[in-house]
Amino acid sequence: MHIKNIFHKIIFSALILFSLNLKARIVIPLDSSKQVKDTSYINKNKKQVVPQIDLADVARKILGFKNDIQETVLKKPGKIYLAVLPGIGYSILTGFTAVATINLSFYTSKGDSANLSTVQGLVEYGQNGQLVNSIISSIWTKKNKINFLGDWRYYNYASYTYGLGSESLSSDADLIYYNYVRINQLAVTQIVPDFLGGIGYNLDYHYKIKDANPNAIPQNDYTAYGRTATSNSSGLSLNLLYDTRRNSNNPMGGQFVNLVYRPNFTFMGSDQNWQSLFLDYRKYIRLPANSNNVLAFWNFYWITLHGTPPYFDLPATGWDTYSNSGRQFIQGRYRGRDMLYGEAEYRFVIIRNGLIGGLVYVNAQSFSEWKTNEIETITPGTGIGIRIKANKYSDTNLVITYGVGTGGARGFLFNLGEMF
Repeated sequence: MHIKNIFHKIIFSALILFSLNLKARIVIPLDSSKQVKDTSYINKNKKQVVPQIDLADVARKILGFKNDIQETVLKKPGKIYLAVLPGIGYSILTGFTAVATINLSFYTSKGDSANLSTVQGLVEYGQNGQLVNSIISSIWTKKNKINFLGDWRYYNYASYTYGLGSESLSSDADLIYYNYVRINQLAVTQIVPDFLGGIGYNLDYHYKIKDANPNAIPQNDYTAYGRTATSNSSGLSLNLLYDTRRNSNNPMGGQFVNLVYRPNFTFMGSDQNWQSLFLDYRKYIRLPANSNNVLAFWNFYWITLHGTPPYFDLPATGWDTYSNSGRQFIQGRYRGRDMLYGEAEYRFVIIRNGLIGGLVYVNAQSFSEWKTNEIETITPGTGIGIRIKANKYSDTNLVITYGVGTGGARGFLFNLGEMF
């Protein structure tokens, strides 16, 4: 969720975070070393198990309730872990806004090889009528046989576009109003353990598109590309997925590879036939190996293979599934037919009980230039952040980062769960 885009210049933010664990929890004795690694930090030198705590434990202590510091918990199917992040803010575009992000996590299988299922929802309402709703889900069936992936959104939105390519200027900002419906739903089934394939349906529909400055001189890229009152992209997707992460909220190791080929067809309602390819690769390494610190890498390639996508369906900064790419820039700052992206982040523990951690990151992105269709410019960024344990059982952190980029870009980003 690009808060810097929604709030642009944050006047204030009042954040209240709490985490809930529904249904009974199971306590495992300290000598059950097989499960201690899930939610306890082990100091190798002192051979000491440090029970993990989260914000719910802190709240109980402040309120004088009995604390719930447990060493571990079994991956019992049916247990639900919930983290909620409400807040308020203000921007010129939206006026005062109220926002709530919800992360719900659960297991459908037992054992260390079970993948965590997640459902993340966002609701935001602005004083001037802007509304953002989204539900993004990754639900695994028993023994990781099938993965159902969903991305459903409704926006009544206002955002800036700056033109095409990596050499666009901040001064080229053009305010656009539109409504947006996205329905992306797919299912991949296991071919061999951790490797899955399947098919999905994708709809991206923009309507009531209105340019706040339609008669700008000189003509901007948005107008030259082909300004319309509506745009519709509809088609199937072919998907291959390789995932050895067990907890996508906070991966402590493993790899993730996702290949998506998306053809859009006029016979399925698309304005025109066009095709895209998306390749997403992520790698996680414990560093040092006996710690809960992680060095994480993220690379993706989002390219147009054939045809002419609608302007707002082109690859763009911050329009990946969780809106976390190029986090130091406003969402949509760069846009083009092809996008290359790379990021490295080091996540580390500050307090051994897991409540507070930190991170540092660097990233770079590049977009093809409109006239030449060539990758010519690399746009870097860097930043730091803090990670606060929202729910120790699903290992969900509240992550707050501050980043800077070229051209004077800077901004905060708030997220429930790691950025990638």
